[in-house]
Amino acid sequence: MEENQYRFQVNLGGMIEILSDHLYSSPDVFIRELLQNGVDAITGREMTDSKYKDNKEGTITISLEEGKSIVFTDNGVGLTESEIHRFLSIIGESSKRDIETGRILNEYIGRFGIGLLSCFMVTDSITVKTRSSADGSKHIWVGNPDGTYTINELEEDIPVGTQMHLKCKEGLEQYYSADKIRKLVNYYGLILPYPVILICGGETERLNPEVLPWEKPVTNFAEILQFGRELFGTEFLDFVLIHSEAGSISGVAYILPYPVSATTKQKHRIYLKNMLLTEEPGELIPDWAVFTKCIINARDLRPTASRESLYEDDNLKEARENISKCLIEYVKALSKTDNPTFKTFMYLHQLAVKAIACEDDDLYKDFIDYFTFHTTAGEITGKMIKDEGQVLYCSHEKYMQLAQIFTAQQKLLADAGYIYDYTLLISMADFFDVSVMPVVGDEIDDILCDITPNEDEQCRALIKAAKDTLADYECRVSVKRFEPAEVPCFYSLNEAKQILNQIIDLENDEGVALFDDMLSEFHEEFEEEAASTLYLNYDNPVIRRLIRLMNGSPSPEEVKRARRIICVLYVQTLLIGNFPLRNNELALLNENLLGLAGDIL
Repeated sequence: MEENQYRFQVNLGGMIEILSDHLYSSPDVFIRELLQNGVDAITGREMTDSKYKDNKEGTITISLEEGKSIVFTDNGVGLTESEIHRFLSIIGESSKRDIETGRILNEYIGRFGIGLLSCFMVTDSITVKTRSSADGSKHIWVGNPDGTYTINELEEDIPVGTQMHLKCKEGLEQYYSADKIRKLVNYYGLILPYPVILICGGETERLNPEVLPWEKPVTNFAEILQFGRELFGTEFLDFVLIHSEAGSISGVAYILPYPVSATTKQKHRIYLKNMLLTEEPGELIPDWAVFTKCIINARDLRPTASRESLYEDDNLKEARENISKCLIEYVKALSKTDNPTFKTFMYLHQLAVKAIACEDDDLYKDFIDYFTFHTTAGEITGKMIKDEGQVLYCSHEKYMQLAQIFTAQQKLLADAGYIYDYTLLISMADFFDVSVMPVVGDEIDDILCDITPNEDEQCRALIKAAKDTLADYECRVSVKRFEPAEVPCFYSLNEAKQILNQIIDLENDEGVALFDDMLSEFHEEFEEEAASTLYLNYDNPVIRRLIRLMNGSPSPEEVKRARRIICVLYVQTLLIGNFPLRNNELALLNENLLGLAGDIL
């Protein structure tokens, strides 16, 4: 049976809608596409004309009649009639492909043959006047958004190259202003290797620098910092030169002069073949490099179809690793100097460097002395912990419980609840002669000393009253002796209770309702072992008075007053220890404070 073959038909109006609504982020990109085509045309001529290349004749000119029209001119390779039919009129066909292999030539920026269509977002027709460097032929092509076009020989004399004539679409006059053109050229084509000239109102100006400061034979540090200040609008602390053979990458990472969160997503300037690709770090700049603002040019990475991000492949992965190495080497070198910049850098960006140190052993050993940790001795450095020779650590929740007591007894306890600090602390034992141990029950037992049997007998009435008072709060009560005597109570959760509290929080979260059955099983598993205890300090004057009161023959009103005091001490201890209040404890506090006030007033 004979098969009938047909060609796909393309609705150009629909394609333009796809470009404007889905592929491209805004009409701004028409300037990017025109710049890209101009650069590629110049590159094409350089590949065939050594004199043109040697004399560096390539130029892009933008002639503007504000609010009315733009003429975008390059003196590149131009197009023959057959090339016009093939490359301007077939969507997806690109002049950047090798004729024999169909492979995209790496020398060019463009790849997909759809960029010209972006101009229809700002004009109702595109007129192209071109003269080919190959045969000198001159033609004029006019394309319309309905998919029709005309092509004729051009009678007027024009130099070799291509002119793109755009007339302003109604309502889009902003794109035909000198200020907008300057802004867009600065944004997309700031580091283009060819002059970009704006002619408007009889004035001529170059919109991009002749030479980038970090590519000059003798690098001027002040000039590089000034370039970053003008580009990003920020005074930077320092900068790092970036190089990577993978991706053929060069550029600068500027060091921010203020601290940023570890979860910050910085805006950068990432260029592909000197044309802006994206401001997003993507997979090129390491996640931990939040203390930088980068301007990076890659000559050998692949863009996605929209040219707004990079295609993820092994080359991109290796380039990212090389950028990481540049930043890490900078930080390492900085640590070995007595430069005030290092102290400022560590003060501002310690968190980000801690993130690197968790993954890089060499950098860890270089920097651990300078990292600070929150401890019962205040904010101390890793060097001070190494000199001490030992440190106990615990979670943030437990630290809040134990800090007062450890401080009074001059025992060093570190809060390992801060991001990265747990990993950094326990790694000390791997690299240095330091004992790094978690706080377990034994250490708490050393802090909480048992009272004598006779004292225990004196406390029984108070313990019973306290247990009855706190029965609804699933809290055990015990009397111990501990320092400082000024602290009347100490509240402690065992590990099972801490886990159970986390499970209860999840059970109350509607967002995890799908896991109700699994959470219910965990709840039952930990509920039996879960325990919280309120330790009363036998040496505290308030507790001693309560013991004497309850050990005598207290009246009902005195017992009631003692129970109110126990409630107040219980909630106060939770607040001091930064424990979440789960059972309306604040209402309990207010109720009993009012009761005590009523007894007095």
